[in-house]
Amino acid sequence: MTTRRNALMALGAAFAANSIPVRAQTPHELPRLGVLHPASVEDSAVYKALISGLSERGYVEGKTIALDLRSGNGKPDALPMLLSELVRSKVDVLLVVGPAAVRAAFAATRTIPIVAIDLESDPVKNGWMGSLSRPGGNVTGFFLDLTGMGAKWLQLLREAAPGARNICLLWDTASGGAQLAATKAMASAFSIEVQTVSIENWSDFDAAVNAAVRAHAQAFVVLSSPTAFQYSARFADFTNHNRIPAISPFRPFAVAGGLMSYGPDLDLFFRRTAFTIDRILKGAKPADVPAEQPTKYELVINQKAARLLGLTIPPSLLLRADEVIQ
Repeated sequence: MTTRRNALMALGAAFAANSIPVRAQTPHELPRLGVLHPASVEDSAVYKALISGLSERGYVEGKTIALDLRSGNGKPDALPMLLSELVRSKVDVLLVVGPAAVRAAFAATRTIPIVAIDLESDPVKNGWMGSLSRPGGNVTGFFLDLTGMGAKWLQLLREAAPGARNICLLWDTASGGAQLAATKAMASAFSIEVQTVSIENWSDFDAAVNAAVRAHAQAFVVLSSPTAFQYSARFADFTNHNRIPAISPFRPFAVAGGLMSYGPDLDLFFRRTAFTIDRILKGAKPADVPAEQPTKYELVINQKAARLLGLTIPPSLLLRADEVIQ
């Protein structure tokens, strides 16, 4: 009788297992991705591209992956504490944006995989990885040391606004000084007078750029940083209001009404982060995942801004543009 009863119970359990839908994973059982942005995660192009890329790889936020988001709100001093929170929350992978966030992540953990997006510094020189092709530690990701771009920005600005001889370099201190030093060196080679405006806390943005205007800046070069990226539209409004030509690495600056942008195709670049995160969640080690660099660059010229500034863009420059906004 006992044997028969056990057989019936086993049969009933098997039937139930096949007829009742499997219970969905709770958020605590999902793979956890921690995201740290020095400005605002939800407003960033990184976040939008990440969500799109994750979707392409079959991930749905809250259903098949949990996202733990942290924003620095333009305050670099807040990043180490935010990183500590993410480490304590036991995320499976960290996605961090900008050199200050990478430094904080590298200091916080040597075991949690870190996928970095950093356009401003050299990860090998900083000791975060052995080489781009063989990182060798817990950091991989997407890097572009933009120190060599300063000459290009100055050249393009000189072609578009040849009368500008006093050029202001706007830079984010959290991104480090390598890009600034390289651009200043190129300005000296071009016999261009430069002044610098450093922004440590982006709540001081208005005061900083207005001080440059009072110091008779005739043009601006925006150096790369994640927070500068998110201030693109605001800075475009500022340059239009003050009738000052400027160039930025970021396409949204030109789209929002700034004169020019020249830099990598960041939307394509950022979408690749989902592919790397997916590989790591499926078992790949960051030490064995080569870091990537952008391969496509875009020159965008805003003709409406040029007319507002009283500039005539040379036809040779317009022909080189990937996009001309009328």
